[in-house]
Amino acid sequence: MDAYHILSRRWRYLRCESTVGAGLPVISALMRFLTSGDPVCQVVGALSGTLGYVMNGLQEGQCLSLVVQQAKLLGYTEPDPRDDLSGMDVARKALILARLMGWSINMEDIAVESLFPTEMEQNKMTTDQFLKEGLLSLDAEMNERVNSAKKAGKVLRYVATIADGSCKVGLVAVSHDSPLGQLKGSDNLIEIYSRCYKESPFVMRGAGAGNDTTACGVLADILDLQDLYESSS
Repeated sequence: MDAYHILSRRWRYLRCESTVGAGLPVISALMRFLTSGDPVCQVVGALSGTLGYVMNGLQEGQCLSLVVQQAKLLGYTEPDPRDDLSGMDVARKALILARLMGWSINMEDIAVESLFPTEMEQNKMTTDQFLKEGLLSLDAEMNERVNSAKKAGKVLRYVATIADGSCKVGLVAVSHDSPLGQLKGSDNLIEIYSRCYKESPFVMRGAGAGNDTTACGVLADILDLQDLYESSS
């Protein structure tokens, strides 16, 4: 945190857009709220293209083991899908947003729901074992959660919620007609609630993964910094 505080003292020179949402200007939007004096009280987002794809597959009636295997074949997951299914990637993005909002928190302060039990972690089960045996054993419980949400007219999404001084990431049942409920494919979505956007949040949605979109975000940061240094010389 000490190193972060030093970096963030000159926030205009701090650029990390592609760390959340790939090329989506999530961080730029959040910073505009904060610097304009419109206090942000809550941020909610589906911040993993991989888990977005998995959630949509479940919504369409596929079992967890099948949709994860498909995502792996398409190159959406890490070589070991548990790196995605653990929720830690989403937790890291939530941590970045929370710190930008001025909260002094660390990773251990975030409540993270993993989609697999501790006995299937990397130090206890190989990747091949997880793909061939572990995933199959998770299908029944996940199908039950999907069906329970469906009976209530809702769908499951893997969501980060940053509010009231705390962060949590995990499965949430949301209305089928809500912005989160209408997400398709590997798109990311973020909702920002503030004083001005209290009842109707600011919503941003779009491709949240991919080399091209991520590179565009990095390039935009570089050009922004170039403009800043030119103006200061």
